[in-house]
Amino acid sequence: MEQKDKNIGTLLGDIGCAFRSNIEDHIKDYKLQKGDDVEWILEPLDSISHSADIVIDAFQYGSHGDSYYELYFHNKNAANTYVAYDKPLEEPRIRKTVGSTINFSISNEKEKVPEPNTYDKTMVINKTLNFHVAKFIPTIWKDLIVPFTEKGIWQAVLLNETKSLFPKGWHGNYLNNKYVFSKDDMQLIIKRSKRFINDITEYDKKRLVAYYKSMGNSNPTLEYDFTESDYEKLASYLDREDIMPSVEIDGDKAVASFCYWNDWSGFCRKIIPVERKDQSVIIGETEKEVLVKYVCGIRY
Repeated sequence: MEQKDKNIGTLLGDIGCAFRSNIEDHIKDYKLQKGDDVEWILEPLDSISHSADIVIDAFQYGSHGDSYYELYFHNKNAANTYVAYDKPLEEPRIRKTVGSTINFSISNEKEKVPEPNTYDKTMVINKTLNFHVAKFIPTIWKDLIVPFTEKGIWQAVLLNETKSLFPKGWHGNYLNNKYVFSKDDMQLIIKRSKRFINDITEYDKKRLVAYYKSMGNSNPTLEYDFTESDYEKLASYLDREDIMPSVEIDGDKAVASFCYWNDWSGFCRKIIPVERKDQSVIIGETEKEVLVKYVCGIRY
């Protein structure tokens, strides 16, 4: 499998920069909270389209402080409000005390939670859904028209990363990725990482060990060191072409990849299988390759 254009990485990177900037410009004005659709998200994705009678929107989902956004489609003139259950449900919870901490968790009796009411495109989702209900909302892919080209596939991959770029709450912040869509992005990651060298003191490590032991882990392993050699290894990626996004197509299957920094993983490459499906695509299970490891030590 070969890329058709040696400069395709730069082109895909430019699209990634435009997509990221477009989201940042909109969410800073809190437009997601106003109940409007998010059709603007497709503006930089000129290869992707959908029928004129539907619009793309976003709903919030999560529980116990976790929160994410997911994309979905509804009719252009949808007037009904989606209600998951006709009467409130209370999921069974387990109260467990560990040290001085009281934890509440959902029980393992998931089979007792009924399926929610069926969603259809006449409905707008204007309330936060829990994780169980969110699984039953149809994905966007069946309604999208995605050409099976490097550009089309990459734009679909970007759209699939929306969850990471939209606002998040509590555990959702583990998805805060700093994407490498340009050499400038890589330079900023390298510059920022300089302060991570040996940033976890021995005192911090002792406190973390004590915390994990209080939570029931009798022999915790800490892997938070970021050394000078780690920094030098990270810096060596600046002039490498393989840090730029790529798409390789082989018949009805493709592999897309891009690099990013995450404070709970380090410098990574994500590898995403993509398959043609009718007029759209299927995004497969991603693989993460850790190139330079770093863990910040923060736990939400």
